[in-house]
Amino acid sequence: MGCDGGTIPRRDELVKTKQKPEQKDKNSERLYRWKHCAVSQAPLKAPIVACELGRIYNKEELLTRLLDRASENGISHIKGLKDFKELNLTPNPGYKQRGADLGDAYNDNQTAEYICPVTSLEMNGKYRFSVVWSCGCVLSERALKEVKSEVCHKCGQPCSEDDVIPLNPTEEEQDSVRSAMLARRAAAKAAKKAKKEGKRSAEDEGETSKANGGKVKKIPKLSEGASSSSEVNNKSTLRVNGAASAVLRDKEFEKIRSAGFSVASDPKASEVYKSLFDTHKTAQKKQSAHWVTCNPQYF
Repeated sequence: MGCDGGTIPRRDELVKTKQKPEQKDKNSERLYRWKHCAVSQAPLKAPIVACELGRIYNKEELLTRLLDRASENGISHIKGLKDFKELNLTPNPGYKQRGADLGDAYNDNQTAEYICPVTSLEMNGKYRFSVVWSCGCVLSERALKEVKSEVCHKCGQPCSEDDVIPLNPTEEEQDSVRSAMLARRAAAKAAKKAKKEGKRSAEDEGETSKANGGKVKKIPKLSEGASSSSEVNNKSTLRVNGAASAVLRDKEFEKIRSAGFSVASDPKASEVYKSLFDTHKTAQKKQSAHWVTCNPQYF
C-alpha cells in the first residue's frame, strides 16, 4: 500500500495543514499604483489628475465617471471639478517609451516617465512624492524636507504645509490624509459663508442708504492732535453762528427798508459811493441834461 522501499512520509503529506495566504509583492504593487489609474486600472497618460486623498487618475476617465454617477466606484469623495487637481509633472529626459515585454531582453521597470524637478528622483514608487494643491506641482518628499521654502520650488507660487498632499499614501496614512481633507473643506466652506454674509451686510447697508435719500453721513477725518468730538463740536458751533448771523442780517435789512432809508442821506457813505445810485445829485443832473438833449422841442 505504498511507503515501501524505505520511503518516509512527511507530516504535510499525512495531515492537511492550513495554507498560508499568498503574499503580494509590495514592490510590484507600488510600481503598479504609480503607473496606472486608480479607478480604471488603465496605464496613466496625460493629462493626469489627483484627488485630495492622493490617488492618481486619468483625467478623461475621471470626467467620464463624474458625468455617469451610476458607475462611480471609489470616487464618492469627488463631487465636482474643484475636488481634483491636474498635476504639473516634470518629464524624465532619460525615459524611452517601449512596447510590450517580449522576454528576450532585460526590461528596466524602475524607469519612470516623470521625475522631481529639484532632486531628479524618478516617480516610480520607490520614493515618496507629494502634490502642492494650490498650484498642482509634484515634488519629492526629500525636496520638500531638505529645501524649506514658503513658495513652490517649481512655479514660485506661495504655498504652506497644509497645501501639501502625499501621493499614493500608505494604508497607515490614509486616515490622516482623509482627516486633513475634511478639515480643508470645512475651512473653505466657513470662509465662503463668511464672505457671503459680508457681501449681504454690505448690500443691506446700501439699501438703507438708498431709503434715506441716497445721503450717507461722512465721518470727519481726524487731524493730528485733535479729537473727533472737539472737531465736530467746532463745526457745529460755526454752523449755528453762521445761521444766527444770517437771521440778524435779514432783520436789519427789513428794519432799514421799513424806515425809508436812502443811501443819499447816509452820513457815513462817501460821495463816490453815493454817485453810483440814482438818488445822488450828480446822477440827477446827468439825467436832466440827457432829457433836455433828447427833447429840444420843449425849449
